[in-house]
Amino acid sequence: MKDFTTFVCYRMKATMKKIEKHIAEFLAQYGVTMTQSFILFSLLENDGSTLTEIGLRAQIDNSSLTTMVDKLEKEGLVERRLSTQDRRVVTLYLTDKGRKLAQQVFQAGESYNDMIAESIHHIENEFYRGLEIISNTLDEEEELRIAK
Repeated sequence: MKDFTTFVCYRMKATMKKIEKHIAEFLAQYGVTMTQSFILFSLLENDGSTLTEIGLRAQIDNSSLTTMVDKLEKEGLVERRLSTQDRRVVTLYLTDKGRKLAQQVFQAGESYNDMIAESIHHIENEFYRGLEIISNTLDEEEELRIAK
């Protein structure tokens, strides 16, 4: 029987767990989680986005997104507004405090990302290509499962 710790998915999960732990410790100084930082970054790119748009961009499930946005709103970092075109649609905006924090965290995140990217610079293209292959394989599997 093959050792499950040699499975690709296990190794990816173990690595992500380490990354998430380090990022959580790193972001603690700013008072936000990794997921919350992705929401803030999405709004830096496109302030006034809907929750659906943010969820798609940041890869966050709607059930988690609402809870995260509630916390960010309570901290005074974001505010919800009704869309001017459709009052049923809620858009999210950074407050001045939120924009300042998002910019600080983004700059710090760039440095953190550069450190990780430097460790793989010699295989960076292959690394990203491998991730793309895995992602495409999973998409194809999903399409085949749905087609059945």
